[in-house]
Amino acid sequence: MVVEQETNPPTDGNDGQQQQQRRHKIPVPTNYRSASKILRLVVEERRNVKALVLEDKHLRKGKGLAMMDLILVNLKQIEDLLRRTELLEKEPRLNPWLAKVLVAELIFGRKELTGESLPVQCVRRYREALQEALTTSEVAPAKQLDFKEPRYVRINVNMLAPPGAIRLLQEEGWVLVDEEFASYADYLERVRNLGDSEFLVDFHFKEMLVFPNSAKNYWARNTEHKQKFVLQNKACLLPTYLLNPAKKSVVMDMCAAPGLKTTHLANLMKNKGRVYAVERDANRYKLLCDYSADFGVIKTIHEDCLLVGDEQAPGVEYILLDPSCSGSGMVDRLKLNEDIDKQRLYRLGGLQYKLLSHAMNAFPAAKRIVYSTCSIFPEENEAIVQGALRHNGHWKLVDAKAALDKEWHNFGSAEYPGIGEKCLYARPESDLTIGMFVAVLERCEEEEYNEVYQAHEKQKGSYEKLARMGGQDGGKDKGKKRKKQEQEVTEEAEEEAVTNEQSCDAEPNKKKKKKKSKDDEVQQSEGVAEMPQEDSSIKKKKKKDNRVESTEEEQVSQMPDKSAQGDEDKTSKKKKKKKNKEVEEPEMVSEDNVFEQDVSSAKKKKKKKDKSVDTEIVG
Repeated sequence: MVVEQETNPPTDGNDGQQQQQRRHKIPVPTNYRSASKILRLVVEERRNVKALVLEDKHLRKGKGLAMMDLILVNLKQIEDLLRRTELLEKEPRLNPWLAKVLVAELIFGRKELTGESLPVQCVRRYREALQEALTTSEVAPAKQLDFKEPRYVRINVNMLAPPGAIRLLQEEGWVLVDEEFASYADYLERVRNLGDSEFLVDFHFKEMLVFPNSAKNYWARNTEHKQKFVLQNKACLLPTYLLNPAKKSVVMDMCAAPGLKTTHLANLMKNKGRVYAVERDANRYKLLCDYSADFGVIKTIHEDCLLVGDEQAPGVEYILLDPSCSGSGMVDRLKLNEDIDKQRLYRLGGLQYKLLSHAMNAFPAAKRIVYSTCSIFPEENEAIVQGALRHNGHWKLVDAKAALDKEWHNFGSAEYPGIGEKCLYARPESDLTIGMFVAVLERCEEEEYNEVYQAHEKQKGSYEKLARMGGQDGGKDKGKKRKKQEQEVTEEAEEEAVTNEQSCDAEPNKKKKKKKSKDDEVQQSEGVAEMPQEDSSIKKKKKKDNRVESTEEEQVSQMPDKSAQGDEDKTSKKKKKKKNKEVEEPEMVSEDNVFEQDVSSAKKKKKKKDKSVDTEIVG
């Protein structure tokens, strides 16, 4: 770290050393240290800046929120200034998160730094270099959101009824805007124009009060009404209202911390029934216990919700799932103007899908699930719902707008037909809230399946059919190849048979004697037509090659009954066989046809008695 040079060093070396030690002992102001820790958690761990400011014991709430807002809005420019001035390279001992806080205050904030600690003095010395770098910076200022977020306050109806809460606030000087709004658009316009001392009742939720942005300081300082009022954004009430659990029912909040939605569920149930609130992280679980301590209906479970089932939480009927997400809908994240990290969205989406599928299958008594995120990316929203419905046919998506039963403006993406139009979005510049996505699912009736599942199964069936057809075609190809090989072997056997017949023509009587068997005599005596025997050469070939055995037997069985032919018939048969071989017909059917023609010709000759045959056919 750069050490400030003394222009007039003391004559006494001991005095100079003591002064340097005193300078090292000067602490960094608490607000700077706290802001640097919060900034790191917001950027690296995607934590909620407001929750972190409220949890911090040393940072004043109003000033802390204003400081963090200043840093987040200008963060990209701050990082560019540090890079161009090489401040962190020249001062390696300077904490980079603290440096960002100090540069934000010096260049974009009060233009001055408090205290005389070494980090403060170090950054002060770079004032001119930082200002010069700012004038030539090519990094555009962060996009400013076109609205000021109102201060939403929920009445804890277990402690105080809405009329009593309104009277209490009026006694403290607040003025109620008692108007009936014809439309949601009229209500939003009135919220944008609230005076500093005005408040009104929300258009959708009667226990939600709306104050101007300037009222944040009042609610940050006011701790005496902590039990009666809850500082909670309006969009966070959408999931719990749409879940709409009945009184005395059994509900599960799967990712419950910090517990604001959990306590609202208890309010909706009139603090009767059972709410299982599950949280895995130890620090967040402690925060959940603190929030829910006054609600006897809430039972907290310190466990991974994927390991919680019907045994640990019996009889669950309603499930609220608000899993970890990118937080892209949070106003402070929008101020960061971050680039979309597709890899991170993919990892988060895998966890979100797993959690939703677990909710659909681990609780047999469950009849309604609300899935919500504070993200504006479809990859964490519509895509997750679509994927879960595709593989869980026993659940269906219902129209969230109809369930809300009030006018609403923002819905899901048209890129997800059958999904997007049934889901709700709360959008910062349109609804004056944080960004929020909500989908409502209900269990199907018996033998009923959702449309997404049916379409997927139909498509899957088509793919399987195509795969089977592809397999059959492959089998046919193999069969044709095998048949061709057998045909070649058969043709070789036929050639040998023809050769043998030609050699036997010289001694026809001798051949007849050799070929005649006892079976032939029996058949003739019984009046049965004599079947021609297989050629001996074919038999030899059958012994040599088993592959053609079945083919040859089939061919022999298909041959028609006929008597031993004369020399003329044999000669015509040889000529026809040679002719068939020359044209290379693929199958033996044509040869059978030739045999049939020979038989019919022989019968005609017998009837006309033009010629006599060597062997008599017995009828």
